[in-house]
Amino acid sequence: MGDQIRRRAGIRALPSLDRNRVPIIASASLLVVLAGLAITAGTGALDKVPLLDGAASAIAEVTGAALLVGAWWRRDRRWLSRGLPLLLFGVAALVGVIAFLLWVTGTVTDAYPPSFAIWVGAAFAAVFGLPLVLWQFTRDRAVALRKTAAVFAVPLTLTGGFMLIDQEYGIWPQVGDVLGHSGALDGQKALHDLTDGATGGGGAPQRGVIVSLDAPSTRSHFPHRAGVVFLPPAYFGAARDELPVLVMLVGAPGTPINWLKAGHGQATDDAYAQAHQGRAPVLVVVDQNGSATGDTECVDGPLGNAETYVAVDVPAFIAGTLHLKADPARWGIVGFSEGGTCALDLVLGHPNVYRHAVDLGGDLRPNLGNPKHTLEALYGGAVAAVAAHDPARLLATHHYPGVTAWFGAGVQDTRGITVGTQLAGETSHAGIPTHRFTGEGGHNWQFASGALATIFPELCGELGCTTKPAPGHSGTFGPKVPVKPPKHVRTPLAAPTARRRTPAVRRRTKAPRRPRT
Repeated sequence: MGDQIRRRAGIRALPSLDRNRVPIIASASLLVVLAGLAITAGTGALDKVPLLDGAASAIAEVTGAALLVGAWWRRDRRWLSRGLPLLLFGVAALVGVIAFLLWVTGTVTDAYPPSFAIWVGAAFAAVFGLPLVLWQFTRDRAVALRKTAAVFAVPLTLTGGFMLIDQEYGIWPQVGDVLGHSGALDGQKALHDLTDGATGGGGAPQRGVIVSLDAPSTRSHFPHRAGVVFLPPAYFGAARDELPVLVMLVGAPGTPINWLKAGHGQATDDAYAQAHQGRAPVLVVVDQNGSATGDTECVDGPLGNAETYVAVDVPAFIAGTLHLKADPARWGIVGFSEGGTCALDLVLGHPNVYRHAVDLGGDLRPNLGNPKHTLEALYGGAVAAVAAHDPARLLATHHYPGVTAWFGAGVQDTRGITVGTQLAGETSHAGIPTHRFTGEGGHNWQFASGALATIFPELCGELGCTTKPAPGHSGTFGPKVPVKPPKHVRTPLAAPTARRRTPAVRRRTKAPRRPRT
């Protein structure tokens, strides 16, 4: 009707846009936008954009799902009965295989929330389903809209799935954390310039700084990723050598910078320093695993000499490069997940180096799953080494004057609470001042960051941040959780007997001692 009116009026019709070009134009526009975002992100302009925003992820997920439904829905019996079911079945199989491989390889051993499978599967379905939707050559308007919806569904489902996983574990709080923009200053030169500026009358920095300084593996020859150091303002003053030290260990999977960013170690240390004339612990963040998915449990064995690295090489770096006094009473280890297991085991194995252990969500003892795999892969078949790294045996056969222990888990991490309760009972029975606490969250960085901020003032008191190290005393922190510890805990590396003995009835048998540094 409109065309007839225009012809009678002598008006020339404008050329119509080929509807098959609409998806092409939409795809090109999307690529331009994504390229612009990538370039902008590379400059650091988006570093502060938050990623742990529940509303933003929900919008991305729901919009992406709606676009997927719109892209797939058409009155085609063959597509609805064969094509779409095959696509969904293939995606479900792929998600299942990936989850199985992550579990078998030990990359991720925690249980996944059911929503993971849904939204990760949606992202795969959007990617693999896109060619099937685009492979329709017709000028029908509905087909053009479906193609456009399929194109935009890909980035939205990918973004929603990524943000969902990130919110579960809290690994990357901001865009800059994903891109590795840590804000760290460049190594020795930065340290030299800052120190000279402070001593030359320029004054110490008002806030702490992250410096890219890595502890070399001189003795251990352990292949590791570069670490970083957080230096409080007082480090650039006259009494730097008396500052306490906290070695920070992440879990597996993880990267060293996680403790300063996702764990808010930088913010927590800085806040304490601002309230105490710039004095706070020096945070030395090191890599005990060798890769993002590695898991050495901080023992020397087939996976590398991780224990020697943390117990020998790192202290030598702290004393030699950072020029801090080697004082076990002022040195401690803070670890999350596998790093928590390491923290306790290293302090019990090397109390002449470190005397304060903060175990956040760690295991009862070093392990890689089942006992047989742990014995071979972690210890190279050395049964004596297993006993030498068992905290229960070490606590039963040694005395630990001056050592303090902290155990924490999130209120949603019932297994972590049970393990922490048992370990706290064992250290307390051995005469070690013990703190047990719970915090908000589960087995994730949301819990770890909150836990560090909660315990930091009292931990700093034990380390002697502002005075001499204070004697430790036992205590309980955090909300009360109605968890009834079982009579015994089944663990990957069970004791020789069928049931572990409680500290009250444990026989004090002599266990092989590992070399002390």
